[in-house]
Amino acid sequence: MADKLHELRTQLINRCNTALVRGLLDDLQHKKILSSSEVETIDEGNPLCRDKCRALIDIVKKKGDYSSNVLITQVFERDPTLSETLGIKATGELPLPTQEQQNVQPSQSATSEFPKPTQEQKNVQPSQTEVNGITLCSENEYREITTKEKERYPIQDKCKRTRLALIICNDKFEHLEERRGAEFDLNGMRNLLEGFGYRVHSETNLTAEGMRAAMRAFAVENDHKDSDSTFLVFMSHGEKDIICGTDRKKIKNEHGQDKMIGALPVHDIFNIFNNVNCSVLRDKPKVIIIQACRGSEKSKVLACDCDSEPHSIEPEQLEDDTMRMIQKERDFICFYSTTPDTVSWRHKNSGSLFIQRLIEVLKKDAHCTSLEDMFRKVQLSFKDDIQMPTQERKTLMKKFFLFPGW
Repeated sequence: MADKLHELRTQLINRCNTALVRGLLDDLQHKKILSSSEVETIDEGNPLCRDKCRALIDIVKKKGDYSSNVLITQVFERDPTLSETLGIKATGELPLPTQEQQNVQPSQSATSEFPKPTQEQKNVQPSQTEVNGITLCSENEYREITTKEKERYPIQDKCKRTRLALIICNDKFEHLEERRGAEFDLNGMRNLLEGFGYRVHSETNLTAEGMRAAMRAFAVENDHKDSDSTFLVFMSHGEKDIICGTDRKKIKNEHGQDKMIGALPVHDIFNIFNNVNCSVLRDKPKVIIIQACRGSEKSKVLACDCDSEPHSIEPEQLEDDTMRMIQKERDFICFYSTTPDTVSWRHKNSGSLFIQRLIEVLKKDAHCTSLEDMFRKVQLSFKDDIQMPTQERKTLMKKFFLFPGW
């Protein structure tokens, strides 16, 4: 259907009207073909009706046949007169594809513009459904995983939960170079998380204190009570164990000594969202993703052979029976774009290597793979590359599955 949409593209652009385009944007957002950010980009980024229609068609066409078919169907439903002029037939919207058609004869698949499954197709193995590029978890996969993996974080009912995610992306700084291409990472992560059912709070170009304020405000959101997890994404310049605010610079203190300001220690993220300071997210996965340099070294292959000796601290006896001991920090996983002391790479025309590859893996494998295993796949893709992402400060107690579509 993407080919059919391409054929109709010029005529739709030339014959569209504001009401039709506005209605199509509403329809496709409601049907989860377009995210709210995509609708906003199309609507606000194109002043003319034709430009909006052109952007809408081009975005939907890239999403594949199912999304293209939905758009064509909605054109027919909203403007039958235009549809008759363009030769669009009343087909109705196709259901999400659940069957492969490689065993169907060409004459069968070509009998109508939108072919319906025939008797011969019933025994064909089901294929994976995609929405916005994300492979959805099938009912069989969901049942198999939930039956097999007893030690996993539960997900709440889709109709009742309110998942939230926070993205902070700094690309313009007072004294540091602009992070060109960062908009690709921001849009990509926002669309990815919205596709997984998170309502995304995105902030751009914040000072170090601004980042702290944004995190504190996000940590006390009431909707976390009905959430089953959260994502915290940070993209900026960085140094060892810090993320740079837009105000990162060197100043003189009262003694005339050099002092650096504008830094957000990574530890502050864990502190703000730990079990003491953010009780509404207690026992829920908190996924931290950081795209930032951690130093100036460059390396193709990095290996670490060091181990740490485990140790334990005996808790003091409590006298108040109403109190209970809890782990201060738990249920975290931090996925950093590179190893300590090394640089993280970004392309000005496509975004960061780490973020783009992370999005690719999560879209493809989240339907049947735990988060840690997907992170491992991302790391494996960098095995012979110029940086190596790391999983750090990991305190997940169970496996975390996103179950897209559920």
